[in-house]
Amino acid sequence: MTLDIPSLLLISGLIIILCGVSFILNTAMRRNDASGRLWSISFIAGMLTALSFSVWGMSPNLWWILAIGNTAYVMSVGAIWSGSRVFNGRSSYIWIPLAAAGVILVLTCLEGPDAGVWTGSTPLFIGIAVFAGLGGAETMRSRMRRNLNARILSFSLWFVCAFYVLRASIFVTMGPESVIFQTYFSTQVTTIITILLVLLGTISMSILQAERSGARALGDVTVGVHSVVGVLSAASFMQQWADWVERASFHGDLLAMIAMDVDNLPQMNTAFGRTFGDTAIRSVAQIVRHHAPTCGLLGHTGAGRFVIVSVVSTADEAEQLAIRLQTALVDEPIDPEQSLRATASFGVVDTESFGYSLPALRRALDIATQAARDEGGNRIVVGRPQTA
Repeated sequence: MTLDIPSLLLISGLIIILCGVSFILNTAMRRNDASGRLWSISFIAGMLTALSFSVWGMSPNLWWILAIGNTAYVMSVGAIWSGSRVFNGRSSYIWIPLAAAGVILVLTCLEGPDAGVWTGSTPLFIGIAVFAGLGGAETMRSRMRRNLNARILSFSLWFVCAFYVLRASIFVTMGPESVIFQTYFSTQVTTIITILLVLLGTISMSILQAERSGARALGDVTVGVHSVVGVLSAASFMQQWADWVERASFHGDLLAMIAMDVDNLPQMNTAFGRTFGDTAIRSVAQIVRHHAPTCGLLGHTGAGRFVIVSVVSTADEAEQLAIRLQTALVDEPIDPEQSLRATASFGVVDTESFGYSLPALRRALDIATQAARDEGGNRIVVGRPQTA
């Protein structure tokens, strides 16, 4: 059976709308956070794109409907990147996709009906490739890098990026009537690929949102200013951390920060269940509380991530504290019945090396901790300022 373009676009539109409605409802009912809202915007834009292209498929003379579809298409892919940034704890930069969508709208309108069915295609292809590449890179960093579903989403985005880079190149150099373009990059082929990737992406993002919702018991729910594991919650800790840095700067005190990421937490949840993973986090939190300095600031900033801030007399004290915590994890099992022990990746920084800028300290701490993880975990990496 051979499907014509209008039928194929209609089927694609129905699938995208069903996926979008499902994701938006799940986000609204389970965890209506910033990343979920941005991904919902992506689906809303995707549904508008599907509706626009479906209408155009039945009425090709309505060239202006392509301008709406092209604009929404770029916005849809850009919102995935923006939501992924927020998921990783970074600024959304949503204004970039909005600005890009505006540029696509203007360029498509400038081409007008004279370009026929390919009105605005060149800037559209380039815009999709750029934001898909940015999204693929973002889903491979920070907390998303540790998640299997984020890697699946990353694969989808990188595939879209590569496909549209090739599609744009063939379109510009050989034209849409060329044999290569018609065989591998035609509307029919692109629509089928889009359907498959939308389904894959929807599943991945839905599971990512569900996992974050399930992590509320240990990551977000607070008892007063504390997370339920007994140390400061992320919001309370960040306020206290900023205050400590400001006061230390005023008095000239030396502050040290130790980040501690529990290794293989997703694998624990997969192998033993989320209940075991939650128990492991509680056990690690107790170890941190018992072995951190009494006057230290303790925070649970994310699933399996703890940060300790302490006033020290020398920079070496921070590394020694990290060594004590690492040793304690080896000595104290998280599950006495099975004698299972946790390991962690440690990043260590201090104000002597990085100054009293909280953003700079956070960035250096993230880099050091990621370096410890990249080395295989169960490592301690002391952050060093980059030299020109």
